[in-house]
Amino acid sequence: MPVFFIQSSQISDDAITIDDPLFSHLSKSLRVQKDETLWVGDEQRVRYHVRVNRVDSRSLRATILESVHGPPVPPASIVLAQAVLKGDRMNWVIQKATELGVDTIIPLLTARVIVHPPADRIRRFQERWQRIVVDAAQQSEQWTIPDVAAPMALAELFDHGTPDALRCALVERDARQRLGALPINHEFRGSLVLIVGPEGGWTPEEVQHLRDHHVHAVSLGDVIFRGETATLAALSIIHHRLGNVG
Repeated sequence: MPVFFIQSSQISDDAITIDDPLFSHLSKSLRVQKDETLWVGDEQRVRYHVRVNRVDSRSLRATILESVHGPPVPPASIVLAQAVLKGDRMNWVIQKATELGVDTIIPLLTARVIVHPPADRIRRFQERWQRIVVDAAQQSEQWTIPDVAAPMALAELFDHGTPDALRCALVERDARQRLGALPINHEFRGSLVLIVGPEGGWTPEEVQHLRDHHVHAVSLGDVIFRGETATLAALSIIHHRLGNVG
């Protein structure tokens, strides 16, 4: 059973009240009944083992059986700036990046992106991606839910987040450094931004723009991966370098 996310404001004394949208999922999709037990977690990195004692038409109420405090917040935060991929590939890479523990996902609209969400549908795309993130975080038992930013142009990326973040971009053939040689280890503190381009790659102007902003141009070696494969391979390498896996 996954860990479902709630807000600490839903807790009162030793009881938790769950309403929509999570209530609809629990009652209609999972058909949770009275006396069943669940694990829920809040934004303060606390998990609660609860027993359902009431299910009505609008909400579910449960009693807290035990609580578990999560591990300390990792000293390194990982931001994925991912050029929007076509079809279900973007949904898939967002899901897997969440399972791999990124803190923020920024969809990028670059020159060679095939799918450009219409201005009047950007919010709908963002909400859909955020729902995917929530589901993936619950299923993989993460302690927090990553944020999904609104899609933005590459130029806007450098106004987002902390100015002292370590930024690296996957650049085929033009990179002079392997990602595995990036100057990070288990002592790294701060924000690391991984920037991944679209299926068609970066334009020469975009590569120069990255360099003008002191972004580390890195590669995964001589093999050219598909966009979604490159992202997951890069995140795995970063986690290994930070000492989070292996």
